Amino acid sequence: MQTCLFELNVWQTADGSVLVVLRGMGYVTSEHNDIIHIFDEPGDEAVSREDIVVYPASTCVSSWKILVVDDDVDVHEATEFALRKVTILGRKLELIHAYSGEEGNRVFNANSDIAVLLLDVVMEEEHAGLQLVRQLREQGHHKPRIILRTGHPGYAPESRIIRDYDINDYRTKDELTRTRLITTLTASIRAYDYINMLEQTRSGLELIIESTRDLYHRRSFDLFAQGVLVQLAALLHLEPEGAICAIGPAQGDDSAIKQLPIIAGLGRFSEQIGLDIASLPGIDVEALSRLPFNDHEPVLIGKSIAMRFAANKDRELLVYFEHAGGIEKDSISLLRLFSGNLALCFENLALINRLDELAFVDQKLGIPNHNAYFRKLSDIIDIHNKDCHVALVAIDEAPQFAVAFGMEFIDRVILAVHSRMKVMIGKDIFVARLGEFRLAVIDESCTIGEAILSSVFDHAFVIDDNNITLSATIGVVREGVKNYESVAVDRAVRTTLLRATQKTPGRAMLYTPDLEENIARSVQLRGGLHDALRNGDIQFHFQPQLALNSGALIGAEVLARWTFNGTPVSPGYFIPLAEKSGLISELTFQALRAVGRFVAKRKAQALPEIRVSLNLSVSDINQKEFIPQLLKNVRDADLTPATLQFEITESFAVHGASDALVAINKLKDAGFRLSLDDFGTGFSSLSYLDHLPIDEVKIDRSFVSPLQVVTARQSIAASTQTIADNLGLEVLAEGVETVEQHQILRFIGVKFVQGFLYGRPMTEADFMTWEQNWDMAKVVNQ
Repeated sequence: MQTCLFELNVWQTADGSVLVVLRGMGYVTSEHNDIIHIFDEPGDEAVSREDIVVYPASTCVSSWKILVVDDDVDVHEATEFALRKVTILGRKLELIHAYSGEEGNRVFNANSDIAVLLLDVVMEEEHAGLQLVRQLREQGHHKPRIILRTGHPGYAPESRIIRDYDINDYRTKDELTRTRLITTLTASIRAYDYINMLEQTRSGLELIIESTRDLYHRRSFDLFAQGVLVQLAALLHLEPEGAICAIGPAQGDDSAIKQLPIIAGLGRFSEQIGLDIASLPGIDVEALSRLPFNDHEPVLIGKSIAMRFAANKDRELLVYFEHAGGIEKDSISLLRLFSGNLALCFENLALINRLDELAFVDQKLGIPNHNAYFRKLSDIIDIHNKDCHVALVAIDEAPQFAVAFGMEFIDRVILAVHSRMKVMIGKDIFVARLGEFRLAVIDESCTIGEAILSSVFDHAFVIDDNNITLSATIGVVREGVKNYESVAVDRAVRTTLLRATQKTPGRAMLYTPDLEENIARSVQLRGGLHDALRNGDIQFHFQPQLALNSGALIGAEVLARWTFNGTPVSPGYFIPLAEKSGLISELTFQALRAVGRFVAKRKAQALPEIRVSLNLSVSDINQKEFIPQLLKNVRDADLTPATLQFEITESFAVHGASDALVAINKLKDAGFRLSLDDFGTGFSSLSYLDHLPIDEVKIDRSFVSPLQVVTARQSIAASTQTIADNLGLEVLAEGVETVEQHQILRFIGVKFVQGFLYGRPMTEADFMTWEQNWDMAKVVNQ
């Protein structure tokens, strides 16, 4: 073993500290022939004061980590000695030592950010260094630069090693002078730093893409503002001293930026949300107000970053970010890219919010609309699984007001009701406009009921300086809805309002499950009735009408019968259903054809001619084209006034319009008799008897059923007979079911009767059989 000679240099600095430099004069040789030159060769620059950099203890500068893996202790000491005080690219070197390939693997994985690996080949095994290279690369460590240095080139030929192993430099120990060692390390560290920079740029780009995706998914300005600050801090790898994101209306005036409200804040501004920018301490508002719009360029103001954008000329975004650290050049480039993407995200969000306003806000009144109602209801019930009370309020007078004063007046009415609801029930209650004449109310506190909603209309509303009295029909859902989902609750409250409109207009109704079942059955029956008319499944029966004194058959009434899914449906239910569904005309025409077949069959059998009564719907008579169509169908069925007469209900007599009166006069002019059905069940119908072109009055069964001998002359039936006699009208009593009723009607002078006592509604064949066996005496004398 040879001995080294060293030169000792001692200098004193201006502040009195002492620097000691040990300078080698020769070389050392180990018994294994591992030679490392750490001395300057002739021509190399000697170590000078400029080579030595002293770092104050307070300076926090990260160092380059160098892992030295060699089984020779002298190599470690020599490398340590040679690289003392050396800086590369402005940073110190930190040497980490391992003495075998196995230890090198363990130490490497225990230390992050190792830049360069100085690796011996021959250690505990002949190829221990090469095995370590393979292991590290297979573990995914591709950034660190590996410099292979060996004292035994024969064991690891350079050409083969460079070809077969992922190393970055190959040196023999005897050629690595101090200068060459530093040069080699500098090149390797520069390459490592460049790889890091590329990776950071790639990570930054990935972060920008991810942040853009995140910001695009934020659908409210507050969430968007929070996301902007979080993503900006992550992109710059900086902790914000203070950061704000402010969003508000864009006014174009530079001073208007002072009034922008703060939507999100970090650091020292985290408690300032809701304030405007002018109220924040330590911010150069004047500098911010001079920021340009829409050039997508971040502006550095001292140790802060500012960005300002406008979207659709009606929204403005200001981002202000304070930091304590430095911003690298590559971060500035990424920041520009982020700024451009941020502008696009903001424009997208502003557009979405504008579309939200169009979709969820009534554009005339600025209050929530039907879409907002559905979203609110779904958010409460489907997303948060909470209970709520829901009501629909229909303003009864609104349709008439719309015709009389126009929809602009209705808009003011709706707004007035909306405002009073918010005042009386509470500002937190949700009130939306549903259609032209209705409002929807959602109460998350579950306190509203029918009474408080009805009380909204107790006092007049002042609209256009006029006192307007309103009433409303209200449906309320508090509980009892099966399958508690927003769709089910909405269906329940609509069902309740519909039933309230039908049964108790002008009042509030509370939902009960049977309401929905009735509506569901109504929907089923409506579809079934449509199919039945199309398929000819409606049957028509005939009930006899008789002369009370003689028992002679003088006519019949045609009556529709329908069976749905094996169950008979009452005419009192499906006839009004047909009227509401627009199917009544087809039902009338089918009944007319059935009468034609009935009359034709009687004629073919040489039976006496009788007149058949057919009911006409008020809704049909009010249609101008109905009477011409009816008369055409009459001719097609080969019917005449001698075999057909028409019945109109008393509701027509009370509410019939002048056009409808003209229509029935056309029937009278065509020679057909007219009968007033259900007489006495309406209002003020007596005043119509003297000018309606009717020939007969039918006393309703409700006045026949209570007849008693002792009160017969004071009964409505007796009064009706007297009035009819004075007006020259015939009277027919329907619904006669007992012999006593028969005798009383005969006593008060009624001449014609109809009812179960004589015969039920029958098919054509059954009617013919009944007629052959009919005997009044057998009935009244039983």
